[in-house]
Amino acid sequence: MATTEEVAILAQQLAARFLDQGRYVVAPPVSARTLASVMPAAADAGAVAEYIDDAGFAGLAVQAVGYEHGATDPKIHIYVTKGRPRTARQLADTGVEIEVNRVGKVIVHPETAAGATTGGNVFIRKGRVACGSSCAPAAEMYAGTIGALVRRKSSSDLFILSNNHVLAAGNHTPVDMPILSPSNIDARANIRAPGEICRHSDICELRSGVPSLVQPVKEDIAIGRVVSPATVSSWQGDNDGYDTPTKVLAPAAGMPVKKIGRTTGLTRGIVQSLVNSPQPLPYKASRFTAVVWFIDAWIVEALPGQDLGSIFALPGDSGSLVVSEKGDAAVGLVFAASPNGEYGFIVPMNHIATQFGGLTLVGGHGV
Repeated sequence: MATTEEVAILAQQLAARFLDQGRYVVAPPVSARTLASVMPAAADAGAVAEYIDDAGFAGLAVQAVGYEHGATDPKIHIYVTKGRPRTARQLADTGVEIEVNRVGKVIVHPETAAGATTGGNVFIRKGRVACGSSCAPAAEMYAGTIGALVRRKSSSDLFILSNNHVLAAGNHTPVDMPILSPSNIDARANIRAPGEICRHSDICELRSGVPSLVQPVKEDIAIGRVVSPATVSSWQGDNDGYDTPTKVLAPAAGMPVKKIGRTTGLTRGIVQSLVNSPQPLPYKASRFTAVVWFIDAWIVEALPGQDLGSIFALPGDSGSLVVSEKGDAAVGLVFAASPNGEYGFIVPMNHIATQFGGLTLVGGHGV
């Protein structure tokens, strides 16, 4: 049986081979040799060439390659944009099982329309706006999700945590721009009028460029300074929700998780894999249209049999805080989803906590 380290290397070699062949759907061919600085295993990508051909993987339209980090007997997952929903093969001479999962063509964008019936979720807790609610900059006509309340280690101020493409419109929202909840597109009769909850403050920059020239990013996050702490709550969702946990837990394959978001509300999933190789994700917004390469993002698969079916996240859920099933630990932040909502892409919270000089989650505020 292959070790986790060996499976991680094989996953990178497969990804490098697919990149070299031009199999990634939104990226030109990228030489495996030029990827060695990003992932050293790419230098030996030729070693898996015959395995790919033998297994019939040569013609795949690839979105990402991940592996089950943290599993006892980890599999490799190849995420493709078309083909049969799920097929499994074994990587010859290695004993490592490979599962092919159809995710569709993933495009990162905020929601630009209200729901057909109810619009986006706006959760009120004791007169305060709760996490999981609709939000957006005052100057934008789209919607994302308030992920959590946080504090920077260097400040006692309270901040809202969400995605860069939600709070900052993909690097383009001016600092100190008001962030509203609900967003302008989610305004409707009989709910709270859009009101200022914070002012845009800082981002982790989204960068575009092939990984041989531009270092892939590990996060799509931004924070906004809360104007009045009495207007916001650390509670997630409605009265059936839960408080934001202050503990952080690293994702692991097989971990049951849940989230509350602007579009789909409460949904559940299972952490499936870590994508430890660069994957290109197209961003499409009014002010930011580019292909951004990510590394070390995790993929969550929806738990079947929910009220919404097999859905974990949809546009508008970007920024949602992903927590353990018990709700006692934060696992990550949603930043992308498959077109049908079955798969969500998350930035791990243990990495987010190291950004902006260090972040700590806030619980027990206005609950």
